[in-house]
Amino acid sequence: MRLLALATQLVLGVTPAQEAALRRSASMEASRVAKAPEDTESLSRLGLTYLALDEPSKAVAPLRQLLKLKDTPEARLLLARALRLSGDADEARVLLDDALAKAPKLASLHAERALLARSLDDNDIAIEQLSQAVDLSPGDAELRFNLGEALQKKLRLEDATESYQKALSLNPQLSAAQVNLAKLLADKGQLEAARSLLVTACQNPLADAEAHYNLGVILMREGSVDGALAEYDRALAVNPKDAPAHNNRGVALDAQAQHKQAAEAFKKAIRFDPHFSEAHFNLGLSYFRAGDNPRATREFEKAVALEPHASGAYAQLGELYLKEGKRDRAVTAFTKAIEASKSDDRAASRSSEPYRGLALAYLGLGETQKAVQTLEGAVSSFPNDAGAHAALSGAYAATGDLARATSEAERRMALDPGAAARLELAALYARGRVSSKSEPLYLAVLKEEPGNHVAALGLADLDIAMGAYDRAEKVLTQLLERSGEDTSANARLGILHSRRGRPDLALPELKSVVDKDPSQLEAKAELGFLYLRGGNADAALKVLNAVLAADPRNALALLYRGHALFAKGDPQKAEESFQTSSRFDPAFGEPHYALGQLYEAGHKNQDALREYKLAATLQKDHPDAAAAAKRLAQVAPSAPAPKQ
Repeated sequence: MRLLALATQLVLGVTPAQEAALRRSASMEASRVAKAPEDTESLSRLGLTYLALDEPSKAVAPLRQLLKLKDTPEARLLLARALRLSGDADEARVLLDDALAKAPKLASLHAERALLARSLDDNDIAIEQLSQAVDLSPGDAELRFNLGEALQKKLRLEDATESYQKALSLNPQLSAAQVNLAKLLADKGQLEAARSLLVTACQNPLADAEAHYNLGVILMREGSVDGALAEYDRALAVNPKDAPAHNNRGVALDAQAQHKQAAEAFKKAIRFDPHFSEAHFNLGLSYFRAGDNPRATREFEKAVALEPHASGAYAQLGELYLKEGKRDRAVTAFTKAIEASKSDDRAASRSSEPYRGLALAYLGLGETQKAVQTLEGAVSSFPNDAGAHAALSGAYAATGDLARATSEAERRMALDPGAAARLELAALYARGRVSSKSEPLYLAVLKEEPGNHVAALGLADLDIAMGAYDRAEKVLTQLLERSGEDTSANARLGILHSRRGRPDLALPELKSVVDKDPSQLEAKAELGFLYLRGGNADAALKVLNAVLAADPRNALALLYRGHALFAKGDPQKAEESFQTSSRFDPAFGEPHYALGQLYEAGHKNQDALREYKLAATLQKDHPDAAAAAKRLAQVAPSAPAPKQ
């Protein structure tokens, strides 16, 4: 924002021809003063000429001499103005306060006192003085404009709006009032009214750069990128050194995928204003998109140094540090981003993204609990952010806390019931063996999106777990018909054939999958179990140990490893493997059934009965566990009553 010249204040910004004329006048008046030091007319003209040349320090001496010879409110006002513009606020204040005590009805004195207050960031006094000036001169549009600016500085936005509107009613061509009023209306979301004001202001061929710049901002917000670019170009035609216009021009070019030209625009903004943090931030984004991480890091670091309370640059810096493997620095950057966003009044600056980045940094450092606590903080700060709930759900799932993971996924789906949310929740229900909730979600997604690969694979997994092999085979066959070579579908088909007792089909399928995609760990574990069923416990252990080296929490591999160890005659290690499997997947009934068999073989009937019952409880579709529990209940002695 900028103050308009008042009625008694000369406008700065002269043409070269005008400057030359003013310098000739100054030389002539200085010569007259030298010959006649008491010539008040020449002293006054000399001071005013220096003020017009924007050389206020040269104006002080002749205006001080004028005041000695002719102590009037007008003389005090001119000297106070020269002192203010020269940086001597204290003497200017004394002069003006004394003048106002003697001439309280002079609007120009109140206006100059307000200008002095504004230069000292004392907006309360500025408002008080400008209000008195307006009362004394109610028809002065420029006074009302300046009052609007002071009110806007104090965030008295309704009062500022009214003051600008009154200024425009007095002078409809006052473009500075049009611009500032338009900005206030735009902030209220009244874009159409704001655009109308700015279009009117820009129709004047002598419109200043600020009018074109702000019209560009409105057009950009409305999605008219071409229109915005045209206005930024017009702003730069008026003022080629307008750094914000160069910066916003870069943003518009970025929106048109003209990334190289955008980077050049950001560089120009920085050239004309090296302390422009937003331009450094935007240039950093340009380098980041281009894969030039070192330069991107440098620009983001400059941005945060220039504006320590802006969260965006810290968040981007954290992302870069993560990519570079600098997790400690990432923790610091994301932490500062979170702190900065809490003190930033701009709603757009507040996001759960820094929390998620911080959690990833903690996970990279192996500090799982801190990652979970960070995401809990994100959910607390952004309870309606579906992404925050999704991230926390994933963190809980990674730590094995399936109940809380499912709860967060349910909250996420309530906020964002899209396919991605339904699939994540369905997968968690499936992990918890809650097929009654998982199956409808998969089927709903497939009804809306018949070709959804993730939903089809999830349904196949569910069917295999429930023993619904016919439907699983149908789903997988359809997938393979659509996508051809698909290791994920082939892996599940191999597992299905293994579970159906078709080793002749399962073995070549699983070998092929594992060779092509070693990340298919479930298929690899099933292949190990096939080796065990074929009588080769050593080969089985080799494959299963390889799976566990890649994923120590793989419950299926741990289960099969327990069977292989038992076959090798090591029941103690087999027991440990079964117990670990059940610990990592508490809803998995099969490890408990295996433990029941192991304990029964060791004649520990009470322990065996407990495990059989647990397996049957966890997996309602496990008839072998239920039958074993029923059989053993008839022969196993009851547990003794506890001692009193």
